[in-house]
Order: sequence, then structure tokens, then C-alpha cells
Amino acid sequence: MSAVRVRHPAPLLPIEYIDLALAVERTALQLAPMGNRVGLGIICAVIAAAFYGLGPPLVRTAFTNGIPPIESTLFRTVAVSIGFALIGIVRGDSFAIPKAAVPSFIGQAVATLLVSVAYLGSVQFIPVGLAVIIFYFAPVLVMFLAPVAEGKHPGALRIMIAFIAFCGLGIAVGPNFDVLDIRGIAMAGAAALGMALQFFSGRALSQYMPPSAFGSLVHVVILLPVLAIALYAGGGNIHFLRQGTATAIGIYAMMGVAGVYLFAYFGQMLALRFAPASTVAPFFNVEPVVTITVAATLLGERMAVNQYVGGAVVLAALIASSLVSRKPTT
Repeated sequence: MSAVRVRHPAPLLPIEYIDLALAVERTALQLAPMGNRVGLGIICAVIAAAFYGLGPPLVRTAFTNGIPPIESTLFRTVAVSIGFALIGIVRGDSFAIPKAAVPSFIGQAVATLLVSVAYLGSVQFIPVGLAVIIFYFAPVLVMFLAPVAEGKHPGALRIMIAFIAFCGLGIAVGPNFDVLDIRGIAMAGAAALGMALQFFSGRALSQYMPPSAFGSLVHVVILLPVLAIALYAGGGNIHFLRQGTATAIGIYAMMGVAGVYLFAYFGQMLALRFAPASTVAPFFNVEPVVTITVAATLLGERMAVNQYVGGAVVLAALIASSLVSRKPTT
């Protein structure tokens, strides 16, 4: 039976998503008193990580149904730009970028572009589970680099945790390096560096602007580069548009990518507004658990034993980093 094709693209983003995002923010601000925002930041981080975890399986589903990952990224970028703009307008936020915030804004734009293109694109070349294992070396980088950025020595324990996490990546990737696509590994690794930058720049930027305002502007800035990459990769064609090769399932999966990302990015930036990057980053270890579980359940993906072992080592390092981040450095 041939797949059903969609003649017209589906609506960008239901208005209900915007209402729900606003309700989430209002609830978050009401739950915690001014003096207890760190706990609220952790809660936002866990929720954001869970939503982020749904993204790669949806991208993979869209890819197997006629939509390349870069086009899911393109659709997501357009939808989120509009979504965050509407949230900011409803809230009465200012979209002006303060002069002091420009460096952080540039860092956030570069980081978001790198994560959007490289991470989602990596699932075209390597399994979703392996991509998330490599990508989630990022929280360890954040934990390791944050004390350095603050002018403090990271301490022997933090160095050891970072080394253990690196060993976990070696276990997951090393034995199969000759049969894995180097493009996927390189893209996931580049995305991990981008995510670390996203945490630091997002924390700094959130001190000057609300997440809805800078979230919209950041995605507007990266829209043209993403569009150019999508057109180049597709030979001048966009598959989810009219007369494209996308199926109905692919269209719905692509819409899901945009929807879950809106909540995930919004939650991540709220978390960074309430707490330091080194505090909330380790709690994003929820994402690989969600991603691997969904990929195994819905996509039927199964990784090699060494990849499960390596993933467990990385996850253990992430948990250890969350405990160490509560202690002062030496």
C-alpha cells in the first residue's frame, strides 16, 4: 500500500501550545518564593529534558517518512520563532537586545544553530540512542567548565568524573568505530560542544531578557542559515511542502518536533533564569533516558552491548556530577 501524501503543509503551531506555555510559566513563578528559585530551576530542567528527549525519535520518524532532519529543523525554527514571538507579545515583553547582552546573544545563536543542525542531523547517520549518548557528554562539560569560568579550580573529583564520562563514550563508540558513520559521530560531538555553550550563554542572557523574547530572536537569526542548509541538502527542494515526498506520518512527526522543542527550550531557559548552569545541567540526564526508551519502544532500535554499557557509564558520570555540583570545589 502506498503512503498517503500530504498536499499542503499542516498549520505551523496550534494556539493551544502558546496558551499552555504561558500557563506553565505563570504556574512556575507562583510555585516558588523569590528565595527558592534554585529548586524551581531544577524542576524546569527535568521537565525540559523530558520534552527534549522526545525530539530525536520524532526526527527519525519524520526522516523515515520523507522529511530529512534538516527540514524538521527548518520547520521547528520557523514555528518556534513565531511561537515565542506570540508569547512575548502577550506578555508585553521587550524585544530590544541590551548592549551588555549582545555577546551572550551571539553565543546563544551560534550554540542553538549548532545544536539544531548537528544533533538532529546526526540521527540520519547513526542510531538515535548512540547520538544521544554522544550528545549528552555536554552536561559533564558544563559541570567541568563552570568552575573554571568562575575562576576556581575544578578539583580532582570533577576531572575524574569528566574522564570517566569520556571513557564511557569510548566504550560506546570505539569498538564499532569502523562500521559507524563518522559524520553522525562528528555531528553529535559538535552538538555537545554547542549545548555547553548554550547553557552558559543562556544563563547570561536570561539576566537581561525573558526567554520568550530572546528565544524568538535567536531562532529568527538562525533561520536563514538553516534554510540555506536545507535547500543545499535537498537540491533546492523542500520535501514537506506541496508536491514534496513527505507522508502524513512524516508531517505529524515534524509538527511534534516543533511542539516538544517549544516547551523544552522555554523550560531550559527558565531553568537557567532561576539557577546557575552548573546546577541545572546535570539534571538534563533525564533526556537520554527518555530518548533511548522511546527509540527502543516506538522505533524498535536496539544498540550493541558495548553501547548500552558505555551509555550507563556516561549516565553514572552525569549523576555523580549532579551530586558533586552541590559541593564546593577545592
